[in-house]
Amino acid sequence: MASSTATTLIPTGWPAVSDDVIETAKRAALTALGEGAVRRLVDYYDVEGNYVGATFTELAPNEWNDITATDLHATSLMNVKIDARSTRRLTGGADRQWAVAELRKLPDRELLVADAATLEAMYDFYLAVKNALASPFDGRSNSWVTASKLCARKRPDLFPVRDRVVCSYLGLLKLADVRLDWQVFRALIQDAAIQQQLVALPDALREAAGERTVVIEHSDLRLLDAALWTYARDRDTASAETEAE
Repeated sequence: MASSTATTLIPTGWPAVSDDVIETAKRAALTALGEGAVRRLVDYYDVEGNYVGATFTELAPNEWNDITATDLHATSLMNVKIDARSTRRLTGGADRQWAVAELRKLPDRELLVADAATLEAMYDFYLAVKNALASPFDGRSNSWVTASKLCARKRPDLFPVRDRVVCSYLGLLKLADVRLDWQVFRALIQDAAIQQQLVALPDALREAAGERTVVIEHSDLRLLDAALWTYARDRDTASAETEAE
């Protein structure tokens, strides 16, 4: 069954995500935000550690309406590769002009309150970035993970960081449609129980950090991303170790 909140809040012609998919994702998100989340996120945002949390959105300069080599470097720290051809396309020429033009059309708002027009603008920017990352010599080229991460670097309150680890954990990998994924993430960030957990996280992280220096995201969406990824990563690692025994 399609979500009762979906049809008036998505662009005309978009598929609507089902209530069952949203409820499954909500349960998974609350689990990831539960026991162990503070410990995992302190490690993730520790400036002396080797995780990207303290760097991804904080690495300067992060020009609001431009895509620079710094953005590409910050994105590459998220376990993705941006090759020489894609670097040239995103820093010069027609592909860059398209991507920057769509970036500048994005409204200054959060996914929490994203309406149909916002989702359309997000999709236009995402497609422009994805096109610049795609190989012109491989019709099967699909840089959805890298495109999602670069979009999240530019608008961390609007674009979730989608990768195989998180999408698999939330039950989204089989959907294979960014338009459905964004609807799910919007529902997660709007959920009262999830919001309550996210609001409490910054103070809990500062207290748990002790003498360690942690850089904490200002974006609730990025905190949710980090909680989901660290939980799913640890779960997958534990599962692999168990299977190997």
